[in-house]
Amino acid sequence: MHTTQPDSTIFDRFARFYDSDYRDDADDIEAVAMLATEWGDPLLELGCGTGRVLAPLAAAGHDITGVDISPALLAQAADKLAQQERASARLIEADLRTFDLPRKDFAFAFCLSNTLMHLTTADDQLAALCNAARHLRPGGRLLLDLFNPDLPRLLAVDGLMELADRWQDESTGAEVLKWSVRRLDLAEQLQETLFIYEEIFADGRTQRTTCPFTLRFLWRSEAELMLRFAGLVVEEVWGDFEAAPYADGCDHLILIARKPNV
Repeated sequence: MHTTQPDSTIFDRFARFYDSDYRDDADDIEAVAMLATEWGDPLLELGCGTGRVLAPLAAAGHDITGVDISPALLAQAADKLAQQERASARLIEADLRTFDLPRKDFAFAFCLSNTLMHLTTADDQLAALCNAARHLRPGGRLLLDLFNPDLPRLLAVDGLMELADRWQDESTGAEVLKWSVRRLDLAEQLQETLFIYEEIFADGRTQRTTCPFTLRFLWRSEAELMLRFAGLVVEEVWGDFEAAPYADGCDHLILIARKPNV
């Protein structure tokens, strides 16, 4: 079996910038909230990060547990929960492949924002999916959100350095420039990525934070096969969080799978 050991320090580097990176993203929160209302509690978020999705669900009264490998990201999630009245959740620092929670009766688990792709071998990705399935009740669902490996798009940015985003940091007043460099290994289905966050302060000082990581992308048929191997039944495949059918050119590859009733 080919496995790799996740390095939590890589994700810790993202912590200060994570919420700003995702500041314009709310479609996944709305979709997950709708599904959580339909399918019920308890909820499990795989790779909950800073609590961007978990905290609003907790504030809405859902019974939710979040698992993440990064202490820095989990600390931000805890801060979000503390700032909201009546919002509580269980935050677990653990590896998605091996975490073992006391309860195995989750009605709905979800893994968003390409989180599974940070596991860079097929064996590791399958281990995480099998572990997620193990924590579902019979009839429970898993939603898996990946980026769509659209080849023209992947090849167009291969080797380029791009200004991916910019914003003003409210706490420091610095202008933040986010640069990205991506290199593609099609044979191994890997995209090596480097994010460079350049902070420009009012007094002219600059500070750079580099965040290198690798993603292993999945084709639709491969993702469906992994879910079936994990003992789940694929019910729907979307191309976005408005439930549009998956097709060429979609930004997302979103799969919803159900654990069969025994």
